Amino acid sequence: MMKCCCLIVLIFCKIDVSNGGILSGICHASNGTCGTKGVPCNETFGSEWAHTGKCCNNRPCCKSLKPPCVTCPRGFRLLPNQTSSANCYFNSLDSKPWEEAQLSCASTPGAYLYRPNTIQEANDVRDHITDEHSIWTGANDKDTDGNFTFITENSPFSFNDLPFGSEAFNPSPDAVYVRLFLDRTFPEWRWANQNSLDRYHYICECQRRVCP
Repeated sequence: MMKCCCLIVLIFCKIDVSNGGILSGICHASNGTCGTKGVPCNETFGSEWAHTGKCCNNRPCCKSLKPPCVTCPRGFRLLPNQTSSANCYFNSLDSKPWEEAQLSCASTPGAYLYRPNTIQEANDVRDHITDEHSIWTGANDKDTDGNFTFITENSPFSFNDLPFGSEAFNPSPDAVYVRLFLDRTFPEWRWANQNSLDRYHYICECQRRVCP
């Protein structure tokens, strides 16, 4: 009696529930979407879609080449030069003590008092966000231990090792908040620590958000 063996081959594909199509592993990994068999991606989804491979059943794997939409909270703006910083900035129209300025920024989820990182960013903030000569930053020594940190992530700010510019240190024990001189008439950037009750304009900063 002759016995026959059958080999059953199963092909597994990942299901794209949102589209109803079946994705290959490569298309799924690239966040692609199954198109219509025999129809170019740009005809199915639009001119900004490109063919990047195949789904199962010889359907094209399509992917949008349009840059993701980003947005800022109401009143915040992006810098024209995104290489300087991709964050959003809000320019205050009034002056406040440091604590009130920080609370005002924190009223927008994820926002905080300005944290300058580079001279290029500071130049662009000066040129495109505010006309004020001096503004509060998030640098502070609220616990008065002599160690200044930025409120954003508690990274150190040292008057002996400034990120750029020069310092005008105030020895007063109440001068625990740091402002940045933005005045274009000075030959270099300058920092000074100030009393908590001093009033200055301020800038709020937060990360940009991807549109839903």
